[in-house]
Amino acid sequence: MRKFKKILIDRSNKITKIKENKNFKEFADELGGYNSNEHYKSKESFFRFYLNDRYKIWDNYLKKNLNPNSKTLTLASGRGINELSLIADNFDITCSDIEIPACYEESKKLFGNFDYLNFNILNSKINKQFDSIYSVSAFYIFSHYELEKIFKNISEVLKKDGILIIDFGGCEDNLISYFLHEIYLVFEAYIIYFLFKPFNKKIGFKFDYDYGYRWKNSEIIKLANKFGYNFVSFEEYDYLTELKRSVLIRKIIEYCPSTKKFFSFIGKKIPYIRMFKFKKI
Repeated sequence: MRKFKKILIDRSNKITKIKENKNFKEFADELGGYNSNEHYKSKESFFRFYLNDRYKIWDNYLKKNLNPNSKTLTLASGRGINELSLIADNFDITCSDIEIPACYEESKKLFGNFDYLNFNILNSKINKQFDSIYSVSAFYIFSHYELEKIFKNISEVLKKDGILIIDFGGCEDNLISYFLHEIYLVFEAYIIYFLFKPFNKKIGFKFDYDYGYRWKNSEIIKLANKFGYNFVSFEEYDYLTELKRSVLIRKIIEYCPSTKKFFSFIGKKIPYIRMFKFKKI
């Protein structure tokens, strides 16, 4: 496990280094935007706008690996893009998050009534059990101590032989991801800043040293085993998202789409989506 550092080019007119520890609520607020009710005119307009890119990848995976007749709880559901796609296909889904977003009411108008729980997996309790639980692109924010607590708490609401599916969000901790995030992206950010500062006084960037954590695949499996989950399968997807954190690589792909295959090959060692499937014993 290694700290996940994020670098953003912005208009702060300065170099900002953020090192304060964030809590779960602050991470959720950063992801925000869940209260906007745009694109809720119809199911078609909702899916056309939201169900694309990695959400489509998660959608295909979840529909293959979840039983539509099982009761499924989703963690950190947010707007519920994948959840609503499953509900539209008659899956039995209960959403949950630390706050119920305002768009929940709009979602019910389009997709019918479904449960959305105000639930924080770190410290809340619910008196229900589920056949399966999943969470996508959320667990990267938690420390080792918090993840131990989460795996333990999940055991209380997941039935015996129940399925747990997790996508941590972000690439594995390995040499390539270390070079990309700790060396190359830092170097690129400083180069962009000093090259363009004379022409654009507003340019700046910030380092977020508390963006989350990168986990090795073996660390995730070992931690799950410790709390009574048997490893079932692992699948990985999306070999470009991590590389597109680079301004240069993003521009190369934009202006020369034929380079996608080359960068996808390079990105095979740092897939953004890593789907872990476990079974509770």
